[in-house]
Amino acid sequence: MRLFIGIELPEGARRAAAEDALALQRAGARGRFAPPETYHVTLRFIGESGALPELADAMRAAARDCRPFTLRIGGYGAFPGRAGETGYLCAACATGELARLHETLEAALCDRGFGRGRGHLVPHVTLGRNITGAVPELCAAQAAFSVRHITLFESRRERGGLVYAPLHREPFA
Repeated sequence: MRLFIGIELPEGARRAAAEDALALQRAGARGRFAPPETYHVTLRFIGESGALPELADAMRAAARDCRPFTLRIGGYGAFPGRAGETGYLCAACATGELARLHETLEAALCDRGFGRGRGHLVPHVTLGRNITGAVPELCAAQAAFSVRHITLFESRRERGGLVYAPLHREPFA
């Protein structure tokens, strides 16, 4: 199974992000825009693994010391790519809880043999890949929501698209 750990977006935040993606497309941006039901914030990509009990245990260890926090999304950003950019909305937490959660999760995963992740956390919600012609000023959506758990997702292809199926949710203490 292809797995990752992340934060689910509630309906209101997904709707706000989808409005920005639609505004970009209406202004002529092209690329592979993600369906709103796939919007999330990745904390750690795991890759191919069947070690569900170990992953759930690492999530439990990370969530044990975390309190609910507010996550805000808004403002366009992009990672460069060969065929266009990966366009995203920035995600931020003013209290530092998101960074602390990420560090604790990384340590718990390392303790269970998963190694270190790739680089530092750049929290974001991916709007699409291979995007060209984006006008960042059109992304005016702002959304804030309370994060109360983390989720283990399976990424799989269905009907020509990606589906991110929640396998396990670990609530904060």
